[in-house]
Order: sequence, then C-alpha cells, then structure tokens
Amino acid sequence: MITILIIRHGIAEDGFGPDADRALTAQGWERTRAAMKGLLKRGYAPTQGISSPYRRAAETLVCLREAAQEAFPVGYWDGLRPGGSPAKAEDWLRAQIAELAPGDVLALISHQPFLGEFIHRLTRRHIEVKKASCTVIHWNGQDFEYAGHFAPAELRGE
Repeated sequence: MITILIIRHGIAEDGFGPDADRALTAQGWERTRAAMKGLLKRGYAPTQGISSPYRRAAETLVCLREAAQEAFPVGYWDGLRPGGSPAKAEDWLRAQIAELAPGDVLALISHQPFLGEFIHRLTRRHIEVKKASCTVIHWNGQDFEYAGHFAPAELRGE
C-alpha cells in the first residue's frame, strides 16, 4: 500500500504583489513546523514530497523536511498551484504512484479550493481543508481510500 499525504500550505502573507510570491508569515512558519512535527510523530514520514511551485507551498515543504530530519526527494508540479484541475491532478498522481514502491509515503502540498476538490475526487468525501492540515489517503493498487484527516490544531497537539 502507498500512502498519500495531502497537505495545505501554512498561514501566508496577505496579497501584496503576485500571488505566487506570498510567503509564510512568522506565525505560519511556527505553526506549520509544529504541525509537520506532529504529523511525523503520528508515523507519517514522507519518502518523497511534491508541492505547488508557489512560495508558501514550497516553504511548507521545507517545514516538512525539517520535521523529518532526513532528506527525502522533493519536486514541484504546476498542476498543484491554485486553479489546478483535479482531473488532471488525478491522472498525474496515478502516474507518480506507478513509480513508487509499497510502503512509500508521498506528500503533496497545495492550496484551497483545489485541495478540497481534489480530495473529493479521490475519496468522494468533503473535507474542511484548513491551513497546515493533512488528509491521509491510501492507494490499494486499484483505488484511493480515505484513511483520515488531521486538523492543524490536532497535529500541533492543541
């Protein structure tokens, strides 16, 4: 079985300048680091991470790598940016999964409302996707299975 961690980026700056350049705030860095540590404490150690190329998503991926305390391969895919197509993302994800091994854990970091639509497409569940939250999905070789969702406060132990 392959595990997919679908993570929303942390708290970002308000919209001054291009949307792609919005960074995590100081509070965003702090809370996201704590949430990613909580995710690792629950046993979800990524073997690969892919994020939207937008700055706040890439910085959230940095927080996840810091929490893991081990390097894992990372990449960026334009289809995970705001306004991405959930259908195209599913096709892309299936191609990614074909190259993974059983037991691998793939972390995907992106934005709302795309993530809510993507999770619904894969699992038929409506999830409230808050900043720095994580939805866990398993790939059983044929289908995606909803495995759980962690709100950011839950990951931070609050």
